Amino acid sequence: MTTFKALFSQMGKKKRRSVYLLALLQLVAASVFALWALFSNGDAFSSQAKPIAWFVMLSTFAPFADMAYVVLSAWQNEKEYSSQTWRLVPISSSKFYLANILSAFVNGLYLVLIQIGMGIITFLPALLSKDVRTNIWEINQAISKSSHAGNFWQKFLESFPFGEMLSAFLAFLLFAVLVYSIVTALNLSSRTITDFLPDKHSKLIRFVIMSVLIFIFIFLSDNLINLLNQLRWGETSNSLLAFSESNLMVALIDVALGAVNIWLLKNFHEGK
Repeated sequence: MTTFKALFSQMGKKKRRSVYLLALLQLVAASVFALWALFSNGDAFSSQAKPIAWFVMLSTFAPFADMAYVVLSAWQNEKEYSSQTWRLVPISSSKFYLANILSAFVNGLYLVLIQIGMGIITFLPALLSKDVRTNIWEINQAISKSSHAGNFWQKFLESFPFGEMLSAFLAFLLFAVLVYSIVTALNLSSRTITDFLPDKHSKLIRFVIMSVLIFIFIFLSDNLINLLNQLRWGETSNSLLAFSESNLMVALIDVALGAVNIWLLKNFHEGK
């Protein structure tokens, strides 16, 4: 039997190619647009902002690279489920399912780390600017005075409450798993049902099934967003309660969808 660790590692290596490709595309696009903004006749950046043009453009393209990764990794996940090569790996359906989703998620975090690294590097040229160095020095002095006054950490904790930040990160993790789980549920359930139908009706029935499931997803997402809208950042009791409720709801949906997906993989879905 193949171990979960070995399968997770191999799936991660395959998905990592997409991470490097998207990071490279983001860097190239940011560099091209930064050069265009700096050397064009327009005033895209003021003289003081020009040293951070590369950093700004890289940050601008980061969300697009992240969204592209979600779409690409979800598509890769479904290819793994349908791949006869991967399905012949001697491992349980539950471990196969978890390794596939977690490898996609971990590589997503890896992409974010690469983006942070590129952000630090692209900000370095800004240190050559006297205005930027002056601003950094003033911020450092303000922090130093606040820390000596004894109220720095109090203000820091008020601005960045760790309990809420940790809950927000957990919400992000659960929602990422939810996205992958829903895509898989759409794919596996529709394919499983159409396998029992005549070929002339299979495409229509699959379209109807996917439409219904997408409607359910939109309904659940709308309720989740309404719940998160109740958050009051900095009001710990309110925020933590809202986060706990939403995280619990998403976690239950993740578990339910995961159980359904594993059951479909084990009993009905075969690689081709």
